[in-house]
Amino acid sequence: MAASSASVFLPLYLYPSLRRNPNPHRHSPFLSRIKSSRLITVSSLGNSGDPGGSGSGGSWVSPNWLSSLARSLSAQGDDSGIPVANARLEDVSDLLGGALFLPLYKWMLEYGPVYRLAAGPRDFVIVSDPATAKHVLRSYGSKYAKGLVSEVSQFLFGSGFAIAEGQLWTVRRRAVLPSLHIKFLSVMVNKVFCRCALRLVEKLRPYAINGASVNMEEKFSQLTLDVIGLSLFNYNFDSLTSDSPVIDAVYTALKEAESRSTDILPYWKARYY
Repeated sequence: MAASSASVFLPLYLYPSLRRNPNPHRHSPFLSRIKSSRLITVSSLGNSGDPGGSGSGGSWVSPNWLSSLARSLSAQGDDSGIPVANARLEDVSDLLGGALFLPLYKWMLEYGPVYRLAAGPRDFVIVSDPATAKHVLRSYGSKYAKGLVSEVSQFLFGSGFAIAEGQLWTVRRRAVLPSLHIKFLSVMVNKVFCRCALRLVEKLRPYAINGASVNMEEKFSQLTLDVIGLSLFNYNFDSLTSDSPVIDAVYTALKEAESRSTDILPYWKARYY
């Protein structure tokens, strides 16, 4: 596997029922797979969370032949031992346009806590093993980088801390380090996270009383947007209770970033005169 051809996705937050390592100090068998493979990028797949839950709505990805191609290439010089998920078109359609965790969880049950997914221009290494995830996150900046997600999101975030790489990331992380202190975070959790969560609870109460179904992915996306707006930008999107052009613009931009991350041709680099 080429050094720039794979990314690591850590979907641990999607699996609250995932069995934890009973001995966190014990070496994980999956950790050696990651360390031995020639991976230098860390990236993330994500659903755009638009109000209708429609995701990116489409892609040039043809997962059947991409999976076959990944398998054939993995047999040539790849000693990582990481299995390639057999992604079919309907699976990837669910991945892009539905609940993100469903196909990822399905493949985790089939291939184990560490597997590869051929999706568009890159391979993604999906990690659901706590010890391996800890290794990747702690090694970021020296052994791993954001990779594809940084490239496709630069139009949206610029070269700020969220997607910066290398030395630039190190400098900017040092600058924001005080805001990551446990005392500051505990205040933010109390004043922002909890209040937004309580607002969501009140929104869900009528559904619970009437026994009605609700699109939780949509609600969690709106909750996330409200938390990010208040904690990072001191701006109240209030997306749980109202729609606005700002919210629509955010979702549109995130959908574009998602589409870029899975399309084969880097159409965003084309120059139009």
